[in-house]
Amino acid sequence: MATGIRVSRREDVLRLLESSDEPLTVAALAELLGTHPNTVRLHLDRLVSDGLVERTTDGRGVPGRPAQLFQRVRKAPAAAPGRYRMLAEILVENLAASAQPQRAAIEAGRRWGRREAEQQPGREPVDGLVDLLERVGFQPRGCTADGRVDVCRCPFLELAREHPDVVCSVHLGLMQGALQAWGDDTAVDRLERREDPDVCTAHLVGRIA
Repeated sequence: MATGIRVSRREDVLRLLESSDEPLTVAALAELLGTHPNTVRLHLDRLVSDGLVERTTDGRGVPGRPAQLFQRVRKAPAAAPGRYRMLAEILVENLAASAQPQRAAIEAGRRWGRREAEQQPGREPVDGLVDLLERVGFQPRGCTADGRVDVCRCPFLELAREHPDVVCSVHLGLMQGALQAWGDDTAVDRLERREDPDVCTAHLVGRIA
């Protein structure tokens, strides 16, 4: 292979480490690539800095300075969607089994909403609420002059059909907590479940514009 400092060479280094069952030394990588060890070191330093490769040492007790070894950082596998569904079911059923499920769900939602709002302090309340709903997976439709916000495409629709009082109460609390955190006169009075199961309406009171 041709020598030289280029991105494709760095990708070659990464591919070799990815396919190797054990960490490799600079010398081993240089031999496999047919390039100078100093070139390999430059690429390894950048890969380590980027968090793609980790550096270890050979601890086998060989006399002299221990050799540096490099290996690809192994990322933990992403959780399957079914695992999140299972966790959501457990949490919803736990709220549903409480003495006052709707109150418990609203309080849980308020804590969630306050935490989310505190990450964006000083937001204009109505615009902030619409943005927050989008971030958590809804498709809200602006705010009307009389303070209605249609909340469409619930990301928890299946659970909402099974436990509407709990799931909808969590969402009501989410909106209430966010507006409380922004410290404005605007508040969500209630969340109306419409005949269409995928569209609810939040009714805002106080200063809307």
